[in-house]
Amino acid sequence: MDGTRGSALYSVPFLLNQTPNHEWSEIFIYKWDNPRVWSTMHRFGKARVVGDKIILDGTTIEEVKNYHRDTLIMCVEDANAEYKRMIEKKLEEQKKRKTRVNEFEEALKRNIDDIKF
Repeated sequence: MDGTRGSALYSVPFLLNQTPNHEWSEIFIYKWDNPRVWSTMHRFGKARVVGDKIILDGTTIEEVKNYHRDTLIMCVEDANAEYKRMIEKKLEEQKKRKTRVNEFEEALKRNIDDIKF
């Protein structure tokens, strides 16, 4: 801080449209700490998710405006895309598991029906 107006570092909150779950929050933090593109002003390790907010610690409004805004938007979009892929993969795995269970139950029923006493 050099003492000029606005030179102090702050925790700047950004409101999300809903409260994300833990998985999305972890993905977002990873994306923030490992962005596809960043400026020399990027603050690795300075983002956190609290409730329905992303908080950037140790920054200024001017830095947000000039540097962090675009990275923040990109990281949210990347986290959304990765979370969606993760959910789709889980749903596909559940579908496959259910199919295997159904096939097993049908085979079991056929085999039981074939047993004659």
